[in-house]
Amino acid sequence: MPVIDELVAQGAELGLASDGGALHLLQKEYPDLQHFELPTFDIKYPTSNMAFNMLSQANKIRKAIRAEHKAIKQIVAQHNFQAIISDNRFGCYSASTYNVFMTHQLNIKAPFLLAEKALAFWNKKMIRAFDFCWVPDYKDGARLSGDLSFPSPISKLSYVGPLSRFSIKNEHTTKRDVLVILSGPEPQRTYLETVILQQAKQLNHSFLIVRGKMDDDKRIQIEKNIELVGHLTSDDLNAAILSSKYIVSRSGYSTIMDLAALEKTAILIPTPGQTEQEYLGKYFHENRVFLSQNQKELDLGKAFEELENFTGFVNKRKNEYPLKNAVGDLLKKLKTT
Repeated sequence: MPVIDELVAQGAELGLASDGGALHLLQKEYPDLQHFELPTFDIKYPTSNMAFNMLSQANKIRKAIRAEHKAIKQIVAQHNFQAIISDNRFGCYSASTYNVFMTHQLNIKAPFLLAEKALAFWNKKMIRAFDFCWVPDYKDGARLSGDLSFPSPISKLSYVGPLSRFSIKNEHTTKRDVLVILSGPEPQRTYLETVILQQAKQLNHSFLIVRGKMDDDKRIQIEKNIELVGHLTSDDLNAAILSSKYIVSRSGYSTIMDLAALEKTAILIPTPGQTEQEYLGKYFHENRVFLSQNQKELDLGKAFEELENFTGFVNKRKNEYPLKNAVGDLLKKLKTT
């Protein structure tokens, strides 16, 4: 969304392509832009072993990448786009456009060294199909992605700074104790929701639980201290985070960037088996920025007590605008080609 907003601000004409819940969200947030549906990957997560889940569906993933590449070629041919910015989708490039790949995962984590080396080789090969790479983090200083994005195995790239749709807009007051933001694949999303509900009923804290259900906007008061909502708009979620004393969420990188933008601390619960989330949870816990707890050992009461010892991310580089410069450079390049 920050990339879309910056492109629009600099006068670019653009279309948005995605699938599933992400496409639904973009349609709601940007109803005046063109939207295109891409083939879904339809990846299943039957076990908590993410490496097994991915390896067992490797052929399915390859077919999905080929399918989205074919869809992108058709979209470009019909609408004459000059450039594609792919948010970590390996098939979203075209021979007739300038192609930018956007990712923080230049160095992918894996459960064991051999798998990590194999993934590194494959990841580097796939990114090289693009003309350039944007990394949503800072190159130096306090980085959000740790060693996931530095040092880089590729040369044609820019660090465009952390990207978040959120900002500290106005003065805010605390309206509740705890905001829970659920996300990610099933069945782990449902499992975490169940555990949090069980513990919330035993605590003297007020909870708003955002369930991560894109097609559900209803708000339901299920207990005196617990309110459920399926989904919040960007503005409403921005306000909810700012007006909550404690934040509980997964440790996905987009969430990390949102928390950093709002300078909030949080309790992070990595999705079991997702090595990137487990790495980020450990990285921030060890640096006393965000508290991280294992899902199986989740104890919210204890976490709320310990959270006072964590600082949250203090952004000392608010006046730097690397994304603005990167978008400007891209649009200048397109004008000269």
